This record gives sequence, structure tokens and C-alpha cells, in this order.
Amino acid sequence: MKFCEICGVSVSGGFEKCPLCQNTLAAKSRGENYVEYEIFPFVPFASRKHSLLFRLVQLCSAASVIFSSIVNWMFPQGGFWSLFVIAGVVCVWVSLAVAIRKRRNMLKNLSYQVTIVSILSVLWDIFTGWRGWSVDFVIPIAFVTAMSVTAILSRILKMQTENYIIYSFLLMIYGILPAVFVLSGLVGIAYPSMICVACSLFSFSALMIFEGRNMAEELKRRLHL
Repeated sequence: MKFCEICGVSVSGGFEKCPLCQNTLAAKSRGENYVEYEIFPFVPFASRKHSLLFRLVQLCSAASVIFSSIVNWMFPQGGFWSLFVIAGVVCVWVSLAVAIRKRRNMLKNLSYQVTIVSILSVLWDIFTGWRGWSVDFVIPIAFVTAMSVTAILSRILKMQTENYIIYSFLLMIYGILPAVFVLSGLVGIAYPSMICVACSLFSFSALMIFEGRNMAEELKRRLHL
């Protein structure tokens, strides 16, 4: 059994990090005959079931890159359009890699995906001549969708407050960012951004009214205040 010096709790099993604060656990001395047992059964990840589909997706991605490059080389009159195909494949695999890595926590995965979509959309907008569609539409719609999905999942899955409140709070902060775009004159169409900010402020108000105490306690525990 190991001990977390920050949370002051003992943790059974083969954990290296504290389940509460992710602090490195300290080993507690035991007798020579003491045997540590895992409190949870080992469940192997079912990767073989989907390995064929995963390899087919990899093959399709490689085929798209190869054939688009060859066709573009044979008919160069249309410009280097194959670069867009390659960049699209790379973006899909970046998002997919993060989704697989964060598959155990849906809300964390959703937060990462929103961040990735926002960054990639801005990069696409910049490298295609900057028409502003990323800040006008993509980012506000992505933030509103993420906030809605988080609220729906927390109710459907009947999550404990501490399991979703931090991610909800983080997405609400993201939802206020479009106000900066509007004030700086970066957006050409302000309606999606203002709708996103309004939804974020409304969600924040609801969270403070109904879960304000729980949010404060969770922030104190996470920040070790």
C-alpha cells in the first residue's frame, strides 16, 4: 500500500500516481510477508477486435496521399492541391491520435478535441489566405457544441459533480474568447461569436448558482489551496 502526502490517503494496488491529485505516491514500509493485491481486476484493452479496421484506415490514408501526389505531379496545371490532401490526412490523424490516447475520459477528450479543432482551423485559414472563417464560424460553433455535449453527457451518464465541473468551467472560459475576437475587430461576422459568449455566460451563471460550492471545493482540491 502506498501513501499520498498531499491528500493524506493510502492507496491500494499498483498505482504510481494518486487517483485524486496525480501526485507521485510514496511507498509505505511493510513486513517481509506482506503481499500487495490489486483491488481492481485487470481488463485488457480490446484492440484486436478493431485492429483490421484501424489498419484499413491507415491504408486508405496512405493511398490518398500517394495517389493524390502522383495525379498532381502528372497534371500540375491546377497547382499544388495535393498538399491540401496531405494536410487533411495529417489533421485527421492528429485528432485521432489524441482521441485514442484520451479515450478513458470522454470530457477530457472533448476538451482536447475542441482545442485541436480550433488551432487547426486557424492554421488552415492562415495558409489558405485568411478569409476569417475559422474565427467567424468554426471556433464559436465548436465551443458551443462542446459545452452542450458536456452538459448532455453529464446528465445522461449521471456523472458525479467533481467528474465534470472542471471541464465545464474550462469550456466556459473558452467560450468567452470569441468576445476578444469581436473587440479586436478580428471577426467579420460577429453573430456566432456573440451567441457563443452569451451561451458561455449563461452556462457559467447556472454553474455558479447550482454548483458554486462544489466548484470552489474542487478548485481548492485540484490547486491544493
